[in-house]
Amino acid sequence: MLFGEKGYKEFEYDEQIAKWAECAKKKSSGILADPAQLQKWLQCEGTWFVGVDVLPNNSKGDFTNTELPYVFKSFMGKINLKPYHKAQLSVIFPGYPKPRKGDSEAAFEYRRKRDAAHVDGLIPTGEEKRRYLVEPHGVILGIPLNNTHPGASPIVVWEGSHFIMQKEFSKLFSNINPSDWKDVDLTDTYKKARKYCFENCNRITITGSVGTGYALHPLLLHGIAPWVYPIKGPESESRQVAYFRPLLRNVQDWLAIN
Repeated sequence: MLFGEKGYKEFEYDEQIAKWAECAKKKSSGILADPAQLQKWLQCEGTWFVGVDVLPNNSKGDFTNTELPYVFKSFMGKINLKPYHKAQLSVIFPGYPKPRKGDSEAAFEYRRKRDAAHVDGLIPTGEEKRRYLVEPHGVILGIPLNNTHPGASPIVVWEGSHFIMQKEFSKLFSNINPSDWKDVDLTDTYKKARKYCFENCNRITITGSVGTGYALHPLLLHGIAPWVYPIKGPESESRQVAYFRPLLRNVQDWLAIN
């Protein structure tokens, strides 16, 4: 099992990871100094730089003269993935979360009290924000770019939630051709399964430091914790993480990954 019973794998310190993170951090400094990037991606009243596809890596995850570490490529090579996208640069600042533009009061409460927990790739569509499998990811890879304190909005996961999601979505898709999965309204099944996960799975924090990383099963329920412990010093300025979410070549693999 790639992701184990918990649904995620943590990678220990590796010099190659640290080198890649150092390179990405230098790129991020320029991105965060660009007013156009800030205007486009700064959300939640300035407490979250969303930064989708802003890091200038190639389709293998490499920068010029700095390759994505072998430990990541080896792990993700076991999944039938499309070429990698440009990595997301997610930066959380003190005070997160504040309401995001377009958030209803209920949505903000969910962000604040439930870490905006979600399964990636299930995109809200239309005025009623019904969810569909628009982006069948094969893995979520997080690579910390700076060291910060444990209360600085770490990622949180619900251990074993991927099994629950797999079971419920497998029932929903059981008699539907994979080519039609994208047209199936997942909203009610997803919300019911998510509620069950909250009630039955352990909520675990993954803090991570430079030179380490973590891979999440694509169906693992996860979110971002609120920022606490407003300490002073460089470690209190932000939490920066690069994320890869490469898509699967075959959508049917979405329910087969273990």
